[in-house]
This record gives sequence, structure tokens and C-alpha cells, in this order.
Amino acid sequence: MHRKPRHVGGICYWNIEPTGKFGRDCDKGHELAQEYLNYIGRHPTNGNATLLGCIVDDMCRVRQEERLPSRNHLTGVEIGFLGEINRYAMATMVAVVKMLGKSEGGDA
Repeated sequence: MHRKPRHVGGICYWNIEPTGKFGRDCDKGHELAQEYLNYIGRHPTNGNATLLGCIVDDMCRVRQEERLPSRNHLTGVEIGFLGEINRYAMATMVAVVKMLGKSEGGDA
């Protein structure tokens, strides 16, 4: 994260430079997801309830601004980050579904 220039204002929530090595970038994405998950676990506020959306929005903005053919899609950093977040979301919902006594997924 870093502050955007004063004339723009706000915060850039995704300031990660990929290495170009997919595996290494995925590992970095996993690390960043763990940092994010630990942070929201320690600080479960209304403001942080929207933090993931801000991060994903900046992921997309950064890729669009780069306008390089090889950068039009997500890199391993973003894929690793989102994959790790999804893994935790699935694990959480498995626990929620089991706790509610439902044998199938769906609305919790």
C-alpha cells in the first residue's frame, strides 16, 4: 500500500511488482494473502469489510494502466493472492455449513 499523489488522493492498495517468474510470483501472492487474512482477522472492522474489494480494484487498475501485451492479464502474484483467499473462504464455508447441520453447500 501507499498513498496516491496528492492531486489524485486516496490509497493504492496493490503496489506489487511481479518478477515474471510465475511460481515465485504465486508464492508472493500467497504470502500477501496470508498477511491480508491475518490483518482482517486481527482487525475485523466495517472499514476492513471492504478492503478486499479495494485491493482487487487496484489489481485491475494497475494491469490496465500498464497496457503491455504481457500484462493485460493477472500475473502469478494476483493469481496466488486470490487463490489463497478463495482457499480460506472455502474452508470457512465448509465449517459454517457443517455447524449449521447442512450436508450440502448453498446459503449459509
